[in-house]
Amino acid sequence: VLANTNSAMGHVWINTAENSRASQIAAGRAWMRLNLHTSHLGLGTQPLSQALQEYPEMEALLASAHNLLAEPGETVQMWARLGYGPKVAATPRWGLEAKVLNA
Repeated sequence: VLANTNSAMGHVWINTAENSRASQIAAGRAWMRLNLHTSHLGLGTQPLSQALQEYPEMEALLASAHNLLAEPGETVQMWARLGYGPKVAATPRWGLEAKVLNA
């Protein structure tokens, strides 16, 4: 499906039975839990979301991903390759007080 999928040590994907907004949000929450857990294990996670885009130029990749990863009627919400990569520093975070306003 994608050239960089062949170099992965493994793949992970999240499917839903349908494509409602509620199932999309639930898949996003599951994705965050998965990403945090794989990071804890020292694994790198690279989303392959370009193949899941829903616009005409990506139709062939979207269909290919669904044929490969989903049962008929399911929606592949997230797809990623897993593996070990270089250690990277944590990204800087804003403190809570920088984002919460007392009105």
